[in-house]
Amino acid sequence: MKSSTALILSTAIGSITGFVPVQTTPRTPTSLAFFGTTKKAAPKSSPLADEAVELYTSKYSGGARPKLFFESWGMPESYSAPVDTSASIFDRKNAELTSTFNTIASLYGEDEALKMVKIQPGILAFSKEDFKPSLEAFGEKFGYEESKEMIIRNPGLLSVKPANAAVADDLTMQLSYVVDFTRPIGAAGALFLGVLLPT
Repeated sequence: MKSSTALILSTAIGSITGFVPVQTTPRTPTSLAFFGTTKKAAPKSSPLADEAVELYTSKYSGGARPKLFFESWGMPESYSAPVDTSASIFDRKNAELTSTFNTIASLYGEDEALKMVKIQPGILAFSKEDFKPSLEAFGEKFGYEESKEMIIRNPGLLSVKPANAAVADDLTMQLSYVVDFTRPIGAAGALFLGVLLPT
């Protein structure tokens, strides 16, 4: 008897709507309620993005690969090599390059992002999804602002995966200074320094 009374009482209490607030003013439906919210505006592109994309394409869009002198050795005149359809690892669409530049600019600032692209245009081909997590991982090791300066000195560090950035040691920071210092002297200067070290 007790269990049936408890069941009837809980059912009655659950179905009571006396304590539910009643809406006093009618809601007027809008077209937004029917069709959904307005579309988000396209992300604003940096004004320096066009210059960065131009730097990238001028360096990496070489067109068709020139035929090397030895590729036809030992082949009869009637032979024609199959068409090479493999694309370069640096082939990217302008929209993708612009998006990558905008990601870099949002993290480091527009002027610094353009400076990094001028140093190493290939950074626009790197995976932009890794930029922020890697910066945060470097930031835990070296400090956020110091990590930003380190990556600006050595833009190649943008290619580092977050897991590898988390285990970076002090040598990464030290080598960013070396890379920044030796960049203006070029490859011949680095060779010259290499010759001077043993002496």
